[in-house]
Amino acid sequence: MAKERILLVATTSFIGLNADGSSFHARAGETIVWSDHPAVATYSEWFRPVSATYETPRIEQATAAPGEKRGA
Repeated sequence: MAKERILLVATTSFIGLNADGSSFHARAGETIVWSDHPAVATYSEWFRPVSATYETPRIEQATAAPGEKRGA
């Protein structure tokens, strides 16, 4: 069974090398990669799972409700 892929975020800024010799640049709190990214295999202690929250923005009512007076 395949391992589940999750999104990870860098917890520290660093420059490292991937297994293929290419360089990898990470910025703490900004760089997001999949858990199977080559940098995670080498630098796993510098990543954590992404956690996100979303709040529905308040939207102002455009018109008055029946019986409601609106004025400037």
